[in-house]
Amino acid sequence: MGGVTYHMLAFNEVGSLSEYLGEGGDAGLFFVLLMNSLGLYRASILLSRGQLRAVAGGWLMAMAALVGFLFLLKSTAYYSRGGLITFALLGVAFLLGWRVILAAQLRNALAEGQVNGRRVILIGDEAELARHSPRDLLMNYGAHDIGRFPLSRCDPGGAELFSRDSEIITNAIRAARTHEAEKVLIAISWNDEQRRKLICERLRILPVPIFLLPDRSSETLLTQPLMNMGRSAVIQLQRAALSRVELFVKRGFDLILATLGGILALPLLLIVAILIKLESAGPLIFKQRRRGFNGREFTIYKLRTMTVLEDGPNIRQAERNDVRITRVGSVLRRTSIDEVPQLLNVLLGDMSLVGPRPHAVAHDDQYSACIGDYAFRNHVKPGLTGWAQVNGLRGETAQIELMKRRVDYDVWYINNWSLWLDILIVARTFFTAVWAKNAY
Repeated sequence: MGGVTYHMLAFNEVGSLSEYLGEGGDAGLFFVLLMNSLGLYRASILLSRGQLRAVAGGWLMAMAALVGFLFLLKSTAYYSRGGLITFALLGVAFLLGWRVILAAQLRNALAEGQVNGRRVILIGDEAELARHSPRDLLMNYGAHDIGRFPLSRCDPGGAELFSRDSEIITNAIRAARTHEAEKVLIAISWNDEQRRKLICERLRILPVPIFLLPDRSSETLLTQPLMNMGRSAVIQLQRAALSRVELFVKRGFDLILATLGGILALPLLLIVAILIKLESAGPLIFKQRRRGFNGREFTIYKLRTMTVLEDGPNIRQAERNDVRITRVGSVLRRTSIDEVPQLLNVLLGDMSLVGPRPHAVAHDDQYSACIGDYAFRNHVKPGLTGWAQVNGLRGETAQIELMKRRVDYDVWYINNWSLWLDILIVARTFFTAVWAKNAY
């Protein structure tokens, strides 16, 4: 479809159908295998908010795999680049549209009761059973309850509890046999070991699997990934901000653009260097200690824009109409040209093109003490530009509320990183950095 569309528009001919079928078959196979490995064909995923982004990312990876496959076969010269691009765009549009339609149909089927899961019996505390509505059971566990059996409310321990709960469990066993239940789900507090042992002992008579559902205190914990560490399994409470693959992609993006940007900026830097020297005495490059990834200190490079070179425990922020700023420096700061030498920091690996802006060490210590999420910014490399900056949060942060807003944007960026977001921020930087009102 993509190849035919491109060739009809560009050359008024159909082109090679065998070429299109080969491309489509390979890309489709890569995409299906990837989506299946990520579990993106589950019904619960169809109703999740992040499914469209996951599908778009999967299609992008499938197209990258296709291009890499053709490259290894030395066949790229035989395939139309325009056809591939058109195929990629039409493919992602079709996949996203199809997912939206499927999600709408699934919601309607759920609302009308047309979808039934496996037949299950629920046994548990009233409070825990109330947390699992029929819709939640269907979406989260693919189950349809054919009977609910709340346990007694008496305090744990004693013959009274054993007697009442035994009677309730007996009724549950009878219902499971009558209605041919396929599973039994237990919804009790995980701390209630006595009841758990009683239920398991009594239910051994049933030839069906028995599952313990997460209780209120463990539900959030169990949403975290289960990892292998040595011979044991552990729950990952916090993941790295970016995976190894994401770090590789981001670093490649940084190296390519920083190299090209540095080459293009050389003539401009030469002119600016002459202007700085003509106006005032002092070094061309201003150096200052900043904190980067994992709190490691590094030296940041900027074109000198002031008559002072502060780098100590007490650093005064630049203010509007600051007498320390030179005339050339004022222009450099407003246009962000003074930040261009940080391309060297990017090439050295201390910084990234996009990320939370690094602050002076003295300011880091100040803000870390009063802003809870401030240290979270060090989960990624600091950036030459960032999500906060392209949303207008540049310049002085005289009030702590302004820095809190900046931190909120930085945390959102870290939690929602993608290559496309970096490209968007770089593109927006060229429009927002020039003569920004709050940069001085």
